[in-house]
Amino acid sequence: MSKQRIKEIAIQHFNRYGYEGTKMAQIAEEAGIRKQSLAYHYATKKALLLEIYEEVVQEEQQFVRQFFSESSALPLEQQLHSFLLEHKNRFLTHPNVAFMYILSFITPLEVHDFVLAQYRTYLGTLKEELSATFATVQATDIRLSPEEATVAFVTLMDGLDVQLVYETRQSFEQALAIAWNVFWSGIQHK
Repeated sequence: MSKQRIKEIAIQHFNRYGYEGTKMAQIAEEAGIRKQSLAYHYATKKALLLEIYEEVVQEEQQFVRQFFSESSALPLEQQLHSFLLEHKNRFLTHPNVAFMYILSFITPLEVHDFVLAQYRTYLGTLKEELSATFATVQATDIRLSPEEATVAFVTLMDGLDVQLVYETRQSFEQALAIAWNVFWSGIQHK
């Protein structure tokens, strides 16, 4: 049994049962190994979670960089809107992405400081990419500075993430349809 497979099973359990409800014995059983064998790789559930969370954050940072690099030729509105749609799709189809966001919203006290620090590194990458994207736009196109536009976009995304974590895909799409128009109208020059 590879460590990668153990991590995949653990992510499924963390997503389904939360941190407190996840049991190392159940992960070992599903992985087809003894609990002692799992303990060889990960002495505690906390150690397993910390390794997984850090890797997932790094994956998402890479996704953000790649997305903005590959979509840089698109018009700003299309680029930003496409990012939000891809963000939603990743949350719904990649268990590791759902794990990252759910854990950042519902953080067990035992790992709070670590999760917060890691999530802030992700947000730092997202803000850097957004700020650079907004900086390439003509000042005649948007009325906000790159920093202000970045804050506005991240705030929009935070609200939409609440829909993904606590509500449904449909509530995300409904909120996006309404909030996108407000956001886009708000940053454009009239």
